Order: sequence, then C-alpha cells, then structure tokens
Amino acid sequence: MKLLIIGLCGQSVFLRVPHFHAPGETLHAESLFSEPGGKGYNQAVAARRMGAETVFAGAVGRDAEGVLCEARLTEEGITSCLIRKPERTAYASILTDGRGENRVTVFPGARLTAADIRGLEGRFAEAGMVLLTPEIPEEVFAEAMALAKKHGVRAVVNPAPFFPWVRKYLDSAWLLTPNGSEAGAMLDCTPEDLPRALAASRYPRVVVTLGGEGALCLEDGVITKIPAPSVTVRDTTGAGDCLNGVLCALLSEGYSLTEAAGKAVLAASLSVTRPHVLDGMPRREEIV
Repeated sequence: MKLLIIGLCGQSVFLRVPHFHAPGETLHAESLFSEPGGKGYNQAVAARRMGAETVFAGAVGRDAEGVLCEARLTEEGITSCLIRKPERTAYASILTDGRGENRVTVFPGARLTAADIRGLEGRFAEAGMVLLTPEIPEEVFAEAMALAKKHGVRAVVNPAPFFPWVRKYLDSAWLLTPNGSEAGAMLDCTPEDLPRALAASRYPRVVVTLGGEGALCLEDGVITKIPAPSVTVRDTTGAGDCLNGVLCALLSEGYSLTEAAGKAVLAASLSVTRPHVLDGMPRREEIV
C-alpha cells in the first residue's frame, strides 16, 4: 500500500547555541550543519525507513537547493514528485540550545498550487493513505482532501502548524495527529481538560503527541495512554515528523492504531537522542 505525502520541501541549516538569544544579544554557534527538510519531507524519510513505499510531492526552485532536495529523496528510495518553480526553494533556520530545545524560522519559498495537485491525481488513485499538514497552502490542502475522498484514500491530517482554516477539514480526516497545543486549539480546551475533551470529541481516531510524556490514542471513544521511554534529549527537531511518518508507515502495513502509535512514540524518542533531523530518523530494525 503506497503512502503519499504532500508537504513543504527545502533546505535547513542547524546552529547549536549554548542558550537562546536575549534581546540584542549576538551568539557564536558551537556547530553548523545543513540538510534538506520540511515537515512533509521529514515524514517521508521516516516512513521510508520503516519500509513504506513512499511518494513525496512538493515544490522546489530551479536552484542548487532544489537539486539537493531531490538527490536526498533518491538516496532514501522515495519516489519524488517535486515540481520546479521560478521562486527560490524553501529555507529553514533551526537554533538548538544546550537542553536540546529548538527555535525554527521558515522561509516558505516555492509553493504548490491546486493545479499541481490535480496533476498528481494518478498518485492518489494508487495510494492507500495520504499524509497532509497545513504547511501547504489551503487551496492545495483542499484539493488533496478532495482527491483523497474521490479515490477512497485514508487521509491523515497532522495539523501542524495549526491554522484556523484547517478546522473545516478535520471531520473529513481518517486520522488526526496533533500535538498537545494543537489538540487544545482543535478541541478548544486547556491542557488539563484535554483527556475529557478528547473522549467527548466527534473524531473517530486521534493520536495526540505529548513529547516526553508519550501520546494519547483515541479510537472509537476509547483513550489509550502510550508512555515514552526515558531518554537523554539531544535535539528535539523533527521528532513530531518522525512520529507521523512511522505511524503512517505502520498503519499502511496493517498495524492497529495503538500498536503503530506505540512504535511511533519509540521512534520519536530515539530520534531526539541524535543530532539533526534526517540523520536521527531510526531505521526499521530499531523499531519493529
């Protein structure tokens, strides 16, 4: 069963600093590293490393960064549906402090259009699942959801970052995968009230990621708490992307939601013990 992922794709630069900036402060970075990235891009790598037949669609510029993005997809064994645009390829700057926490700034760069998605209808026809985030424009998101419905494809929505416009699409999703703050915005509740609000929600399947506390898994009105192993955190960047990619890969393979979520939490926990994003994504033999 093929997994189709549509998302932002670009180049990322990582700078490690002892602490985050105070106003007006200049810091010297302890290290510099760059690699391709973007939520959907990272998710595709995580899914492919679990063995999923993965197709990634995104937009890049006609520049060196776009070439690097495509080359890494090929290296990972991911089917590339990158569409070249006249704009620059997206770029992200990630600061990581001494505790492993991060601050991310993104220049969106080249963007997909609804017409681009219509041109990928054949990919929807052969997919069993599609993973989407609001990192893509709403018109693109809407077209992807419509094609998923047309072809009977299970749509997984990772509402990150959370934009109010995504609310109108949540009822059409087969599975929702917010983090704690996104779930609060989605359900209009406080963190303390999240379990009750989740149980009372109208959504059939939700996996709420809670960082070092694991996840809450809702299916058919039943909530299962999934703990995370205790690890030494080195870099949290991309942990949520790792979890989503692994989760969808294992669901596509036939794992139950709670089984897939448990292994996805383990994968994300392993990823934060390693620097950067793609290099930190675990491989199948470490998880399954």
